This record gives sequence, structure tokens and C-alpha cells, in this order.
Amino acid sequence: MEYEFNFVVDGIGIDDDKVVEIVHDTFDGVLTRHRGRHFLDVSESGVNAIDAAHRIVVRLRSSLPDLRLVRVDPDLVGVSDIAERVERSRQNVQQWVSGERRQDKRPFPEPEGIAGRSPVWRWGDVNAWLAQFGEGEGDDVCPPTREEALTIDFLLPKWQRTLDDGLPLVRFAAADTGDGHEEERETVQRLLEGTLTLPGALEWFAAFPVPRTERQRLTVVCAVLTDRLSSVVSRIGHDEVWAVLAFQGAEDELRLQPVGTAHAPGAIPVSALGLGRDATVGDLLLVQTNGPDDSPVPPLTPVGLD
Repeated sequence: MEYEFNFVVDGIGIDDDKVVEIVHDTFDGVLTRHRGRHFLDVSESGVNAIDAAHRIVVRLRSSLPDLRLVRVDPDLVGVSDIAERVERSRQNVQQWVSGERRQDKRPFPEPEGIAGRSPVWRWGDVNAWLAQFGEGEGDDVCPPTREEALTIDFLLPKWQRTLDDGLPLVRFAAADTGDGHEEERETVQRLLEGTLTLPGALEWFAAFPVPRTERQRLTVVCAVLTDRLSSVVSRIGHDEVWAVLAFQGAEDELRLQPVGTAHAPGAIPVSALGLGRDATVGDLLLVQTNGPDDSPVPPLTPVGLD
């Protein structure tokens, strides 16, 4: 999915030609100023809005180190604004709001507040509501909803402090979903989150022995022993070749394994370890313990997944 973000920003301005050029050429974005505030409009792909924000923050701060992302602008709209954006009549939109039309889906979102005497909504919420009616409704590029924007606003200071310290932003992803093992994967993530709060933990992650092209971002895939390795590699970002596989071993200890795509430089292909395309995380653990020829494979050996 492609997500659009309109950030309120500090540290850069429209009077700096080099900054404006980077915003336009590198990010296909727009930097504007309104009543003394600067706004940065950019888009990024991701598995969800939080992932896309995580990705764009890393890219922006790498190219514009003086940039400070303050918050996501809510982009408030009234009935007339909605009507203009979706090319419908004001009366038509008012019928959506009142529930007179389109009652077969979830109700129109609650307003964000009142401006004057009229209710206003976040465009992200309205756009998400329109999306349930199929293609051609709302924007193709999705702005974050209220819940997503609040989460991003909460995380922005933490993300930027981490980058200021020269450490990578860690993104957690589940190896699979909908198979009844979600709680076990969440347990792995909670263990990891607790580990990352320990002094020196992020520094250790930053020095993980894999040649990452994006040093400021690291994906950690949380898995259970029955997860297929193919599902793990599918969670590696489209612009990444390396990730870290996290799972609990036979004694419930937390294990970390660098994994990459099949052609990741320096990786040992799983086929060289005697594992096939349907191999699981548990199969990899057995190879680590016993080795393909009864000789254990060091746990931190980078493994390339087909």
C-alpha cells in the first residue's frame, strides 16, 4: 500500500533551495509554509501506515539530518471539502453523515471536532470509510487514520532519538498470521522489546554481522518453530536484503538468526545446510544444533532463504 503523510516539521525551510531540491527530487514531496509553520507532504509504501511512516522517517532523516518531524497534520475537512474531493454533491455527503445512504457498511466516522458550528473530520478517516465501497472511491494514496496518526505521533520522538544516537530503528513483523500462533509470536516480540531496553542492546543490533544496505533500519521477524522459512523471507522489506529471525528455542530461550534473501552477499544458502523449500524454523534450529553432517552450525551464521 502507498500512504501519504503531511508532517508538521522544523529544522528545514522553503528558503533553502538545496532542501527543496532534495524533497522534490529524492522524495517526490512538497515542502510548504503556512502561518510560520512548515509542512512536508510525502508518500511511502508499507504493509501498513505505521510501517510506511517508519520507513519514510529513516529515509528523510538520512537525507535531511536537520529535519525534525513534529507530528502528522490531521488534514481536517468539512462536508463541503469532502464533496469537492470526491466530486459529489454536498447533499450527497450530508446523507452519508446522517446515515441516510450507504447503511450496508460500517457507519460514517465520528467527527474530529467542531469548527465554528460545523463538524470536521480527519480526511484519513473519511478516506478509509470510502475505501470499503470499492475502487474509485477516495484517494488511491491513503492518508493515516486518526488511530494510526496518533500512534505515529507517539513514536516520532522515540524514532528520532534513536536515529540521533546513530542506532537502527527496529521494525517487528510476524512471520505468519491467522494460524492460531499469534500469541506465541507476540511473546517473542515482548521478549525482544524487553531485551532492547537493556543497555547496549541496540548497539549490538547495529553491529549485527550482516551487510545491510540501510544501516538505519532493521526488520526483526518474530516466528514460531512451525513457521516456514519462506514465510519469514516474505516479511523482508522490498528495499531490504537482510533481516533478523527471532524465535524461542527448545528451552524457550530467545534465539536470533540473521537471514537474507537467496542472493544476499555473504549468506549460506539453506540448500547448503540440507534444507528444502518447505523447511521450517524448527528445521533450521535442528541444523544449528546438529549440523547437516553432525557438526553444529554457529547460530549467527547468516543464512540465505530461497
